[in-house]
Amino acid sequence: MTSFNYTIKNINNIHARPLSDLAKIAKDSKCNVIISDSKKNKKDVKKIIGIMQLNLKIGDEVIVSIEGYDEILENKAKENIYNFFKTNF
Repeated sequence: MTSFNYTIKNINNIHARPLSDLAKIAKDSKCNVIISDSKKNKKDVKKIIGIMQLNLKIGDEVIVSIEGYDEILENKAKENIYNFFKTNF
């Protein structure tokens, strides 16, 4: 399992359209991808409604955990998801 921390920087917070794109990246990764907020709430990144329930705002820190059946797959998923976060959130 691999993970990364990320602080939300988007002043417009998080909306459904980029979450839909994020869910697609997570599904395509063939890994389990979980996002956790500072209150230890955990949601499956493949499910948009769950992420929206976290009600993330600018300045909130999240932990994204990625678990796949091999390290190469996990690292590729981590790279894709992290780059998506940097670009959109």
